[in-house]
Amino acid sequence: MNKIIIAILTLSIVIMVGGTGIVTWLFTEQYNSNGISHFLVITIDKNSPKEYVGELDNHLVYVEQLKLDETNFRSVDAKNVSIKEAIDNNLVSIADWRKYAWKIKKDGDTEVLKYENYEIAITSDECVIRLLTR
Repeated sequence: MNKIIIAILTLSIVIMVGGTGIVTWLFTEQYNSNGISHFLVITIDKNSPKEYVGELDNHLVYVEQLKLDETNFRSVDAKNVSIKEAIDNNLVSIADWRKYAWKIKKDGDTEVLKYENYEIAITSDECVIRLLTR
């Protein structure tokens, strides 16, 4: 009888620890430590010029061909966080952008981080968030 109780308790603990680990892993795949999504929600505007957003990690950040006021991150509590607010308050980082890019390629001195429908071109002193280029 004791062996059955010990087995059930052990199995219960393993399931709880495993479940907690899976939930934690799922959270970190979607959100950073500030509760901000790793991915942007964008609205395309091919007529929109290159616009300055702010400075992040010693890089000037711009958006190009995107509506700046409709380019945002989602927070863990499902609120929109404008890209400007996220950058001004250091809620995101270039390191996180690199870590969660779907694909990274080098184009001369430019590192291009590719995502589903946008990319981030990073040089030594600026980042340009823009539509995907082929």
